[in-house]
Amino acid sequence: MHKLKLFLIGIILFFISTTFIDELSLYQITPCILLPWVIYISINFEYKYCLLLTFFFSLALDAINPQLLGFSTIIMLLISHFTFIYNKSINKNRVITVILSLLIINLFYYFIQWIYFTISSPDPLYLLSKIILTLLYNTVISFILIYVLAILDKLKIVLYG
Repeated sequence: MHKLKLFLIGIILFFISTTFIDELSLYQITPCILLPWVIYISINFEYKYCLLLTFFFSLALDAINPQLLGFSTIIMLLISHFTFIYNKSINKNRVITVILSLLIINLFYYFIQWIYFTISSPDPLYLLSKIILTLLYNTVISFILIYVLAILDKLKIVLYG
């Protein structure tokens, strides 16, 4: 039941990230709300299951955004792998430790994205400033979403058929 609930939450977050996510945009920065979900399932599930879910949802995200075909899948699988191995710092009750861990994960994700876009951009300094704002905004969104997922995970939801 626990796995099914988080899988359904992943479907809902994927739906939101493909339809309504532009409503959360700030200065044309769209948050990646599947990244905190990948982090959360990597902390709470066994290795094969979290990698399978990460692969499935990031492949679907790549199919929606063909400009970065394969990018999200590779990066999110790496993030899932490293989060699963080094999740002790993210799984703490201290807020500062969680924020710093999420900042490092978002830095990894968006730094590689910045390198990817720098190759095709005529103005890499503008991209650097945009990535810094993206990094800060997504760290805040990730922090909020991680705690919302923790609250939803503790709720007792029963599906009757």
